[in-house]
Amino acid sequence: MLLPLIEPLLKIALLIGALMTAAAYLVLVERWIAAWVQDRLGPNRVGIPLTKIRLFGLGQPIADGVKFLFKAEFTPAHVDKMLFFVAPLTIFIAAIAAFAVIPFGSVIPADLFPASWGITQPISLVVAPGLDVGIVYVFALGSIAVYGVVLGGWASNNKYSFLGGLRSSAQLISYELPLGLGILGVVLVTGSLRLDAIIQHQAQTGLWNVFTQPLGFVVFCVAAFAEAARLPFDLPEAEQELVGGYHTEYSGIKLMMYMVAEFLHMVTAAFLIVILFLGGWHFWGLSGAGDLITWPVALLRVVVLLAKVMAVILFFMLARWSWPRFRYDQLMGIGWKVMIPWGLVNFVVVATWLEYGGSLTGLLGWSMESSLAIVGVTALLLCWLVITVIDPTAVGNRPRPTKRVGK
Repeated sequence: MLLPLIEPLLKIALLIGALMTAAAYLVLVERWIAAWVQDRLGPNRVGIPLTKIRLFGLGQPIADGVKFLFKAEFTPAHVDKMLFFVAPLTIFIAAIAAFAVIPFGSVIPADLFPASWGITQPISLVVAPGLDVGIVYVFALGSIAVYGVVLGGWASNNKYSFLGGLRSSAQLISYELPLGLGILGVVLVTGSLRLDAIIQHQAQTGLWNVFTQPLGFVVFCVAAFAEAARLPFDLPEAEQELVGGYHTEYSGIKLMMYMVAEFLHMVTAAFLIVILFLGGWHFWGLSGAGDLITWPVALLRVVVLLAKVMAVILFFMLARWSWPRFRYDQLMGIGWKVMIPWGLVNFVVVATWLEYGGSLTGLLGWSMESSLAIVGVTALLLCWLVITVIDPTAVGNRPRPTKRVGK
């Protein structure tokens, strides 16, 4: 009788525990990658607390977490105290709640459990299975996270925090448009807003959306970088200009909420990129495509999904330590002048092909997926060529020529 209640509680506990542990150790991984890129030593000394056992620096996240928990909770006298405390809590809760509809695998077969447990249906590896508006839910919580940034900058009563909040709000709101346009083609092809249905569609066709809609993939990835405020889009926290941006006045556990939420946004973006465009748990010849699966296949699907997500996260980290930061005018120009037009082109191309491409593919003897892949690659190349010709500064970081003013 308690199984309907126990199952979601176990999923929530497992998910929150995994997310908090992942956020802590992803910081360590990023510090290792930063050290490797910059040809120096990263954290490699901290081991098991109160012992002399060294574990390649694996105790560093524990030490950092303990430091944050026991650090003095200092609140400046000039801040708006209520909003000052609500802001990091808002962004932290929104970052965690987004994972309620994100699957971390396919299903657990019912025959894996003893018959006495009374489990007759496979258990879906998602906290809130069957939600028909999964993508809308994730985007809605992403919009709520903007309030945490804006409120933190406003409540701090600090010019650096205020400017950081303004920058961040403009950036996040601007890039929500191409982020939504990037997935419209996927929704049109799949015919569903459910994330598990999008994975299943890619598994059944055998062709991931990154091949059929490369233009939408590029738009979504760039917008995801900006939404996660990762380099080269980390303008809200530009240290040389705004110190720490919107969380300049924060310390202790409140600062930790901001930092954990930032990493969770990156993890969310990685999950969405993998689920929407890289096939999710599907891999050819390994994970199958049907609903009737055995427990080895179910385990393999979890491994494949998490391996893809980790690969995307590593790309996020390499990009942070490899690419320079954009100027703010470049940041907004890419969003409004490049990504939004590209997203609209991808939407129009996919919609047109779904409406009129069937007769043409029938004449040529091609499948809808393979023909859409050819059209998608062509659209991406044409968009890149047009932008390069019209506005060369959009694809390069060369200094703009200045006109000399005569006497």
